[in-house]
Amino acid sequence: MSTKTRRALVLGGTGAVGSEVLRALARAGVPTTFTYHAAKEKAQALATELDQRARPLDLLDSKGLSQLAAALEAEGETPDVLVHCAAVLRGGPIDGASDEDWDATMNVNGRSAFVACREFGRQMAARGGGDIVLTGALDRSQSLPVPPLFAASQGLLAALAMAVAKDLGPQGVRVNVVALGLLDSGLSLGLDPKLRADYQSFSALRRLGSPAEAAKTIAWLALSNSYINGKVVSVNGGI
Repeated sequence: MSTKTRRALVLGGTGAVGSEVLRALARAGVPTTFTYHAAKEKAQALATELDQRARPLDLLDSKGLSQLAAALEAEGETPDVLVHCAAVLRGGPIDGASDEDWDATMNVNGRSAFVACREFGRQMAARGGGDIVLTGALDRSQSLPVPPLFAASQGLLAALAMAVAKDLGPQGVRVNVVALGLLDSGLSLGLDPKLRADYQSFSALRRLGSPAEAAKTIAWLALSNSYINGKVVSVNGGI
């Protein structure tokens, strides 16, 4: 399918990675809608800069994504490219994590990925195929000291992608995860500075990544991939 005929939806478009994904899609000439929660001014600026459409969405609302899917379908803007870039980092060490932290983390990082795969995967299958890219942070080949709630929410993405790819692959829908290492902005800044320094020292490249580098792989999987399905692609600098 030519990128010129495709339409994209990016969940979490105002984040560090999400905004770079928007720029990559704009360069490819792909009409794009993106969601935001609290960063209204940034969303409006990105929409103007990139000629894209911003829509508010609270991923703590269990019905919000289903309503968005129905609205886009009714408006004739059903995407065949979906990039999930939304995430929160809460809780810290296990002894300080609350039930409320668990609920917020799993709703935003986990449940929304499931609902997005269900709602938009169904639409893509009916339209002959598409691509879903879930942005995560663990590929399970490393053993890293990260907040347990965040780790739990990221660990489910690989299994979700594997299973959904089996369900929707026969209808031409590809579902993959990009597992990012630490970056020089975004959620990574919320981690302990010592952890970031240790990560950099053990990285094969001896540096943190950038959101723009992450977006290159995400955009490739979203627009150019034709045969990778149900997999985790690691973009972590060699950790």
